[in-house]
Amino acid sequence: MKVLIIGTYLPRQCGIATFTHDLYKSLIANGQEVDILAMIDQSEHNHPKEVKYKLLREERQAYKEAAAWINAQKYDACILQHEFGIFAGDAGNYILELINELEVPLISNLHTVLEKPSVDELAVIQKIAAKSDKITVMTKRAITMLNQVYHVPFHMIQVIPHGIPNFKISAQEAKEELGLEDKTVMLSFGLLGRNKGYEVAIDAVSQVKHDNFVYIILGATHPNVLLAEGESYKNSLMQQAADLGLNGKVLFVNKYASDKLLQTYLKACDIYVTPYPNENQISSGTLTFALGAGAAVLSTPYWYAVDLLAEGKGKLFDFNNANQLALSINQLLEDPLHMASYREKALAYGKTITWKNIGKKQIALIHTIIEKRPISKSKNIIKDLKNQILPMGMKLISQRSIVNN
Repeated sequence: MKVLIIGTYLPRQCGIATFTHDLYKSLIANGQEVDILAMIDQSEHNHPKEVKYKLLREERQAYKEAAAWINAQKYDACILQHEFGIFAGDAGNYILELINELEVPLISNLHTVLEKPSVDELAVIQKIAAKSDKITVMTKRAITMLNQVYHVPFHMIQVIPHGIPNFKISAQEAKEELGLEDKTVMLSFGLLGRNKGYEVAIDAVSQVKHDNFVYIILGATHPNVLLAEGESYKNSLMQQAADLGLNGKVLFVNKYASDKLLQTYLKACDIYVTPYPNENQISSGTLTFALGAGAAVLSTPYWYAVDLLAEGKGKLFDFNNANQLALSINQLLEDPLHMASYREKALAYGKTITWKNIGKKQIALIHTIIEKRPISKSKNIIKDLKNQILPMGMKLISQRSIVNN
């Protein structure tokens, strides 16, 4: 099959760009032909060769032009990565200019499903659903919300989990490579911004008394945050750690992690924490990766974490509750068997959601959609025949005119 993925893409440093790249690799690994349509702004250059089309976010007419280009390429399916901020317009409504013109089977993968959307957000999701052959989400809760809040029929929605990499390094090798052999490591990973709750985790670490314990925050400041306020948030976290006497116990790795570096840190960590302060997060690649690496996961009860950590795969603590997080950390450190039970369940689950397996699920869905669109396929065949026959007819008319003259 020939598949097009629409989304942000490398070299942009954001979660959707990373997701799009991972999905691309998973489909390629399963023998598919895959191209990328990359959403860009004026600052992005040097895209990889798989990027066949670049759509400038702010130009409304460009969305219609992109649709015409897609239709001309004869793709078997198009997979849209949807996050409101990727697209311009009210609640990102410029993307409707593209999908309204699309003649290709469309799967829309929603990275955000809001429980209380604005009028514009509600309208955009409903219109995307109306034009899509299938909506995919990453949790069962998202299915319920789409049905109850956005009135999308259940049969239109399917869960395809967030994928994880195939880790190529062991925990022991990772710790040795990072010089953490004698440490019990707790990790958080992600682009820094004030919606991550890292200050709560730092407060909790001040209540952990184990000498060999270290908390690592891996990730550079989010590019948008950097433009708006510089490094003020990261600097405030560093100052907080210093004020609490945690120098050497809280470490900042100020890097946008490559796949290899991220895998190394994830395998090196014993505990992974996501202290996000808000419940309305419906997906988290970082949490999924940590489970796949076999970490004992501690998280606030945002929607994605509640679904993902069910059945003893991890433990939840209340929003903005450093004391409760500290208690959970200390319990794990004092009871190795308890920590091991979390890690074993995490590893077992991770094996089911490797990116290659997620690619297979996506391919199976595309096949199902194509099989259910025989009328559309027939229309395309007739259209192709017309495109071939009409020029021939015009040529015959032209020849007759010459003869008659």
